[in-house]
Amino acid sequence: MIDTNIKIRSLALALCFTAPIALAETQQAGAGLSPGAAAELLFQLETLQQEVQSLRGQLEEQGHELRLMKESQRDRYIDLDKRISLLMSASVSETKRNVTFSQAESSPQTVVPATVDKTTRPVSALATSPLAPVTLPPPSEKSQQSYDDAYNLIRQRKFDEAEIAFTQFVTTYPSNSLTGNGYYWLGEVKLVQGKSNEALGAFSTVIQKFPGHSKEQDSLYKLGTVSDQMGDSAKAKTYLQDVIRRFPDSKAAKLASGYLSKIK
Repeated sequence: MIDTNIKIRSLALALCFTAPIALAETQQAGAGLSPGAAAELLFQLETLQQEVQSLRGQLEEQGHELRLMKESQRDRYIDLDKRISLLMSASVSETKRNVTFSQAESSPQTVVPATVDKTTRPVSALATSPLAPVTLPPPSEKSQQSYDDAYNLIRQRKFDEAEIAFTQFVTTYPSNSLTGNGYYWLGEVKLVQGKSNEALGAFSTVIQKFPGHSKEQDSLYKLGTVSDQMGDSAKAKTYLQDVIRRFPDSKAAKLASGYLSKIK
C-alpha cells in the first residue's frame, strides 16, 4: 500500500507540473497547428487531469481505510490492556487471600466434610445453592513451584503459555488448596484470549469443586459479568446479587453492586 501511495503521489505531482506547461505550449503553437491537432492535444490534457483526480480519490480512500485500521487496532489494544490491568490489580490481594484460606482450613470451626455430589450440580443452580465448604490439603513444594511458574507467565503477559501451564497444573494437582486458584486464573487467561465459554467453565469449577475457597466470590462475580457480556442478563443479575448477599463486605460485592447498576 505504501508503494501504491508513492506511485500515485509521483504521477499526480508530475501531471500537475506538466499540465500547465503543455497547455501553454499548445496555446503558443496554436497558430501553427491544425484545428484537429490542437483539439487532440486539449483532449489529452483533459484526460490527464481526470486521471489525476481519479488517483487523488484513490489516495484519499486508501488513507481513510488506513485510519480505520489504526483505530480498530487501537481499540483492541485498549481492551486487552484493560483486561491485563484487571489481572495485575487482582494479584495484589492474591497472597493475602491464600493466607486467609489456609487459616480457614486449619480452623476446626470451618472444617466440614464434603458430602455433596459436586460433579452433577448444574451451572444454573450455582448462585442459589451454595455448597458446603470442603477441606483440602496444603500444596506440596513441587505443586507450589508449578503454580508460581504458571502465575509468573501471567505477569509476563505470556497468556498462551499461561493457559497451558495452568491447565497442566489443575490436571496434575486436582485437589490441593491452590487448585481453586489455578482454575480461577485459568478462567482469567481464557477471558483475555476471548474464550468466554471456556472461561465460564473454569469459574464454575471453582464454585462446584471448591466451595468455601477464597476465590469463590471472585468467580461468582466473573460468572455474572461474563454472562452479561454474552447476552444472558437474567443469569448475570442472579450471580451478581448472590455475590452481594453472600459476601456483603467483600471487594467483589462492591464491584457486583456497581456492575448491577449498569445492567438494563
